[in-house]
Amino acid sequence: MKYYCIKKILFSFLLALSLAISVLAVDQQLELAVPFTDNMILQRESKTPVWGFDEPGNKITVKFAGQTKTAVADKNGDWIVKLDPLQVSLEERAFEVKNDKEKFISLKGVLVGEVWFSSGQSNMVWVAGKSMCNELTRELASSKEDVPIREINVNTVSALYPQKRATSEEGWKKASAASGFSALSLSFAHELYKELNVPIGILLSAHSNTRIEAFAQREAIEAHTKLKGDTDLMRDADPLTKQGRDAFVKYDKDLKAWQEEAGRIGEAGGKMPARPSLPGIAGMWRGPSQFFNGKIAPVIPYSIRGAIWCQGTSNSGDGRIYAARMEALVKGWRDAWGMPEMPFYFTQMQPYGSPDPDNVGFADIRQVQHMYFANNRENVGMVVQSDINSANPGGIHYYNKLHPGMRMARWALSKQYDKNVAYTGPIYSGYKVEGKKVMVSFDKESLFGGLMVGSKGMARDRREPGKFVEPAKLTPGAKLNHFRLCGKDRKWHAAEAVIIEDAVVVTSAKVPSPIGVQYAYNAVPENSNLYNKAGLPATPFAAVDGKFIFEEDDLEKAAALKAKYTRWTDPNYPILQVAEYYRDGVILQRDHPIKIWGHVNKGVKVTVTLDGVAQTVFPNDLEQWSVTFPSRKAAVKPITLEVKSSHGFHRTVRDILIGDVWYLTGSTLLSTEWPYDRRAKEIELPKIMPLVREFCRKTNASSFPIPRKRRFETGSGKYRSHWLSADFSKESSGVTMFAYEFAKTLNRPGIPQGFITMSSGQGGRNRQFASPLSWTSFQGVRDVKNPNFKDRLDELFLQSPNSEVAKKAVVKHLEEVQVFVQNITEADKQGKVSSTFALQAPAFPEAGKGDSVSPDTIPTYAYNWCVSPLTPMGVSGVIWVPSESNIGEDPAHYATELEIYVKSLSGTHGQEKVQFLYAQPTNSLVEGITAPRISGAKSTNFNQWPKSLKNIAAELAGMAE
Repeated sequence: MKYYCIKKILFSFLLALSLAISVLAVDQQLELAVPFTDNMILQRESKTPVWGFDEPGNKITVKFAGQTKTAVADKNGDWIVKLDPLQVSLEERAFEVKNDKEKFISLKGVLVGEVWFSSGQSNMVWVAGKSMCNELTRELASSKEDVPIREINVNTVSALYPQKRATSEEGWKKASAASGFSALSLSFAHELYKELNVPIGILLSAHSNTRIEAFAQREAIEAHTKLKGDTDLMRDADPLTKQGRDAFVKYDKDLKAWQEEAGRIGEAGGKMPARPSLPGIAGMWRGPSQFFNGKIAPVIPYSIRGAIWCQGTSNSGDGRIYAARMEALVKGWRDAWGMPEMPFYFTQMQPYGSPDPDNVGFADIRQVQHMYFANNRENVGMVVQSDINSANPGGIHYYNKLHPGMRMARWALSKQYDKNVAYTGPIYSGYKVEGKKVMVSFDKESLFGGLMVGSKGMARDRREPGKFVEPAKLTPGAKLNHFRLCGKDRKWHAAEAVIIEDAVVVTSAKVPSPIGVQYAYNAVPENSNLYNKAGLPATPFAAVDGKFIFEEDDLEKAAALKAKYTRWTDPNYPILQVAEYYRDGVILQRDHPIKIWGHVNKGVKVTVTLDGVAQTVFPNDLEQWSVTFPSRKAAVKPITLEVKSSHGFHRTVRDILIGDVWYLTGSTLLSTEWPYDRRAKEIELPKIMPLVREFCRKTNASSFPIPRKRRFETGSGKYRSHWLSADFSKESSGVTMFAYEFAKTLNRPGIPQGFITMSSGQGGRNRQFASPLSWTSFQGVRDVKNPNFKDRLDELFLQSPNSEVAKKAVVKHLEEVQVFVQNITEADKQGKVSSTFALQAPAFPEAGKGDSVSPDTIPTYAYNWCVSPLTPMGVSGVIWVPSESNIGEDPAHYATELEIYVKSLSGTHGQEKVQFLYAQPTNSLVEGITAPRISGAKSTNFNQWPKSLKNIAAELAGMAE
């Protein structure tokens, strides 16, 4: 009862304090909204809103272009005026704002012209200097006269509710800085400028790796009948709705239940269940409406002509629902700006992947973008990109942003500026079957003189004049490609296609009774060549029985995809796993009990047979199984391990030898240095040592927040480790320098020598300090009381739900969440606007996410990846060779860290005594470094960071027992 009362008093105090802080009067200074900076471009020929913030009641006066407008800041400190429609101005003029308290803002370099809003994900963010627009950027930068093309980029903020304020790092930038502009936006703007000769402004609010729904307005998402899932995510996170309040109550209960269950499972060494997330978008950063709220709402209602959009990668698996999300996006923008006819021009997805007619890939999202366009033609334009013939179609960030930007400008020039230009390629409108033939038709207004077989050329030839062009040019005598037909079996076959007047007639001898037709419907339709006479590409499409098809309609593919991911999502998915150490060619430690372990479903019997001797075992409640075989003497005759399960799984490990096993840890040089120069033209290969084998880390990753047990690698192919022998004459074989020189110096004839070579730690931009505590198991650090390591250990213990640190953190977090919910509900009752609410709910406290401890210094992380998946297993010894990145932030604590690491090794490997050999940097090399005191260990010193480990390997081998 006493604890409950104290907790209740604490919560009430936190709530009162938080509310008090939220209502403290802050001196509001005169301020303009984010789009109003030096060098801005204002929209011509429309009412021009100008707004900002000041103390409530202050009178604000705005002067520009001979106009004077006044307003009074309301009770929230907001003010707005509207300038009368402005005429084009290429003259840089001053823009003045002042209040009746003598506060004054003067902006310089202001122009009047055309302004377009630009948004999307990384291909819209991608800067011009790193694209095919780079020549244009150099031209603009070297121009003696300022070319009036400018861009402002709104910084990213994620918010649960619409915000009024935002920031822009550089404000409006001039064309001399165009290399840093959005490439697509620059190309679009430059085409407009060439034709219109007026200033062109780009208001950019885009962010990489982000789904479309993050940019959409909440009200528009809620109003769309097909977006209930997105709607629920927003409402679950909103304390102003009953649904949201209920969701936060449920989160409180779920998190407490999770902590109890995860703590119990974690203590037993099992795989902990996933932690509940905060409700809906409260647990997200790029969830529905969050970027609209944080980085679009603050620029509304800045006067614009229209919007351009490039996005889709993050939604490429959506299927039909993406069309609904596009509808919500555009409807929300139009409503928010008060522009029901706002022009909206977007790029259809680019080629990405490998040129294979059966690889659908991005063709699926192109199709749904096409469907959106077909159903929403009013003031909407789609730019086809499937013909850009990238030199690197496997790269998601395509280089040619120049031509798609020019194509977007065609839509605007025709529709908004009444220019007589072709604005689209042939737009598919349907087909009809006439016996063996399929007649494909196109919108008449999209033909611009008729159909043709054309070519842009290949992007790889862009430096050769006339080889890569925009628009495409006629290719007389060439045949149409990328057309296919299908019959009732829905199997697609390549087809002949010819242009007859304004249609394409498609036939295939393999499809006598066609029901479906497609064009350029694959991930990379290289050299797709149907154009109109204006040289603009036809829309790709695929239709069966007169309707667009989507991947989600292929039940067989959908089932295969579901099955592919079931093993990661279904806890009862059938498995039989053997410890990752046991792969063909493994060497087992002699004179030591042989423990073989793994994972299997509950209730399944496992039969383990080693060299003809069998044992059976059932897993525990955590699906773990293990057996132990008697120790063996060194042996060069290979033996075999077979593991079978009663539910039909089988694993065989061949070519097993018995000898010595050495675990190498520390410097990345351990796993990267080769015993000879592989770049030399003439080399003498090292002598073959057939009994020396090595299991070396191949993955880029070398650390992980929690212990990995079921898998070592996350990938396959070149990232998968194998036991390789010291035979350098064979392709994909050989061992590292340290392993080779150590075994050679050790010189134990007839005794196989196995090396498990792991390494971690790096400097530079992505620094990682894999000091000895990073290599130590959780059991090895759990009871450490050294105050020097307290902060780092507390950060680690956050990950252990049963620890006192984690328990206190959860209590504090839930109290903060309660305050967050209460603050919003109370502020709403007081009539406060939502932009004053917290941007985000309090985040769950996660290790490495705070300011006090860097993630790369948290103990156990290298152990979790490089050691945990392979142990327990017997070893002859553990060897430690550090680099600069293995010392840690404070060399004075290095010796203590190493002592703790060595003490943990017996528990890690499951044996009473573990031989330890190590290399020690001298004090002259690392100032302040301390020397460890480790009973029975042997070491060698070095006074400069080694470029080769050859000598150190030989020295340590000479000390080995």
